[in-house]
Amino acid sequence: MTINDIEKELEQEYERFIEFGNLLDKRMRTYIVQYIKNKFNPRRFVIPTLNEQYFEYFRSALDRIFLIDGLMEVTQYNERLKKQVISDILYWLRKANQKSKSKDPFEDEKKRLEGWSITPFHVFLKRWTTLPSYLNSIYDRTELDYLFFQEKFKSLIKAYNEYPQSSEQLSKQQYKSKIEVLFNDLLAQWDALLYAKILEFQLSKLEEEEEAFSELLTRKVDEYRQIRDLVNPFSEYLGWDMSRKLWEETSFEILNHYDDLLKDEQSVKELADLLGNMREAEIEIEEEELDKTIIRQEWVVDELMKSEIVGVKESDDLTNMLSSEAVLLSGQQTELLFLKRYADKKLMTFRYEDKKLVSSEDHYVEVHQRVNQKEKGPFIVCVDTSESMHGRPEQIAKVLTLGILKMAMNQNRKAYLINFSTGIQTLNLHDIASSIGSIAAFLRKSFYGGTDATLALYEALRQLGTNDYEDADVLMVSDFIMSKMETDIQNQIKYHQQNKNTQFHCLTLGRDYNENVLAVFDTNWMYNPNEKGIIRAMTKGFQTIKERY
Repeated sequence: MTINDIEKELEQEYERFIEFGNLLDKRMRTYIVQYIKNKFNPRRFVIPTLNEQYFEYFRSALDRIFLIDGLMEVTQYNERLKKQVISDILYWLRKANQKSKSKDPFEDEKKRLEGWSITPFHVFLKRWTTLPSYLNSIYDRTELDYLFFQEKFKSLIKAYNEYPQSSEQLSKQQYKSKIEVLFNDLLAQWDALLYAKILEFQLSKLEEEEEAFSELLTRKVDEYRQIRDLVNPFSEYLGWDMSRKLWEETSFEILNHYDDLLKDEQSVKELADLLGNMREAEIEIEEEELDKTIIRQEWVVDELMKSEIVGVKESDDLTNMLSSEAVLLSGQQTELLFLKRYADKKLMTFRYEDKKLVSSEDHYVEVHQRVNQKEKGPFIVCVDTSESMHGRPEQIAKVLTLGILKMAMNQNRKAYLINFSTGIQTLNLHDIASSIGSIAAFLRKSFYGGTDATLALYEALRQLGTNDYEDADVLMVSDFIMSKMETDIQNQIKYHQQNKNTQFHCLTLGRDYNENVLAVFDTNWMYNPNEKGIIRAMTKGFQTIKERY
């Protein structure tokens, strides 16, 4: 999905919120959308101004949400995640407002207010005494002076009923108008007080919802950053682009699938450190320094060689002097001139020139990587995940597997991963770049069970008989604490070694290995955690596999 597609989806979310959201009114929902747009793109959208108490609250609430540590950072370079965050915020706004209204404790009072507002005048004249009494039960006199209204109603209604015996010279219609004005004024004050109570209640409930939503969002952002930091070392080593692969389709819900990886955070960090050491060792191996010498040959002028007259020059060379200069010696008067010209090296002499071939050498050092033009074959990797591999061997096994997968992906080679203990699990990585979820599952896999390499080797041999993996190399990573290898398997391995030019490599993690089993493999690397340079030795082993085809 392209950025344009994501932006279109986000615009549709905004439009649905404006048209159908149950929050405030359409005008204020439009302002809220504009405010959110400004937060994510301030250069393009202007912050709106609206003097409304509800809007001011929601704007303050949004400000507090956008201040969540890391929220804006994780959405800055990931349009899909930004859309998810905005969608979650709009959903929260709708639901929070709906919840605050569904728990309204002032429903009975609102109904009473609505009832009084549509009461006919003649009915009001009969029932008005109950209204001040009711208002007295729910409001303090400092909030609503019900006694004032009670006295006013009493005198006006009495005059209205006793008309024309009333002392004031007013018509009955004028008395009615005064009563209605007073009644409407009372209803207006009552409505304002009730609205203020409802607003206060709803805002308190919205604050509770905001707090819960902020906690959830903060936790998800922290999880996202942890997962990104944990997986990034492997993604960089394997060449994944995190902005386009794993996280492109990530919503906050998908993070639940990585809970196990977070729980085992320390071991994953140790694994990343090992991977970093391997990367440094690999760089040293991959780069080659070559001394180069360039030999040049060119013709240069040698004035001491006399093979061709090319002109004349001034010098004191008597042997090559022009005859016109020798004439000066024929008389006493010109002899002194000759001697002076000779002393000043001003005699006109022939100029000879010839060229000779001269060789020169330039020395420099060139750093480059070897490139094998031949098509690369796939890998079949068998990893021992038995309980005896737990700990450091487990980490080395995972690192080695990642190293092999990196080579496979960088050279567009297929890889087939086989985990084995008492049984096997297989992973056919035709497109490694899109298989990060599966590889993440391998990284968090706990090693347990006994060791039985039989099924793994049979599966590897079966894959060697398929079109996809007939040219593959096989690598087995294990502590090789096993009794023996079946004769049938040994015979099939020898057949592939002798007739298919297949090589079988193994990495031994431990010291209690079975030597008879190791003898079957073409190459064996021994891992000793106390041995210096073991990471570099393993990387050299990678190069052996890498240059195999």
